[in-house]
Amino acid sequence: MSKYLIPPLLAIMLISSSCSSTANESTMSSTTAAPTTTTAAPAEETATVAPTTTVAPTTTVAPTTTAAPTTTEEVDTEPPSAPTNLACGGFSGGSGEFTVVFDAPPDPSDIDTIRVYTDQGSGFERVVKTPIDGSPATFGLVIDLQTDDPVSWSIYFYSDSLGAGTFGVALTFGDAAGNESGWYPATFTANWMGDCSVSSYP
Repeated sequence: MSKYLIPPLLAIMLISSSCSSTANESTMSSTTAAPTTTTAAPAEETATVAPTTTVAPTTTVAPTTTAAPTTTEEVDTEPPSAPTNLACGGFSGGSGEFTVVFDAPPDPSDIDTIRVYTDQGSGFERVVKTPIDGSPATFGLVIDLQTDDPVSWSIYFYSDSLGAGTFGVALTFGDAAGNESGWYPATFTANWMGDCSVSSYP
C-alpha cells in the first residue's frame, strides 16, 4: 500500500510547483505591453506668399505742341492805274531836258515809283526810274519832281538821247510790291526854240 502513497514532502513540492507555474502564466498573460503610440510631428505650415502684382509701366505721353497760327499775308499783285493826259511842260532846246505833266493818281499812297520811257523810232526804252519820296533817281537823272498837287503831277528829267524832233513819251506808276502799271503814250514834238506840243501816239 505504501507504494501507492506519495510522500508528503513530494506532494507539497508538486503542489507548490504547479501553483508557481500557474502564477507565472497568469502574470505573463496579464502583462500587456503598452502600445507604442507614434505621434507624427505636425507638418510644417507652408506660408502662403501673396503673388507679386506687377504694376504696368506708366506711359508718359509727349506734350502736344500747339503751333502758332500761320498768318498768310495777302500778296499784292494788282498794279496801280497808269498815268493819263500826258502834256509837255517845257523843253530846253538842245539840252535834253524835258518836263512832262500828267494827272495825279487816284490813290497817291499806292504809288512808289515813276518810270519814263521814250521812243525815238526803235521802240520804247526806259530813260528814268525814280521814287516819289524825294530820294535820288535809281535810273537816269531827275531834276525836279512835283507830287503834292492833288490834280496834276510833273517830272522834270534829263536824257542825252533827246533833242529837237518828234518822239514818243510814256510814263508808268509802280507800287511798293513791284507791280508796274500800263501806259498811255503820247507823241512829243519839240523845236530848238523850246516849243513843245503833244499829239496822240503813234
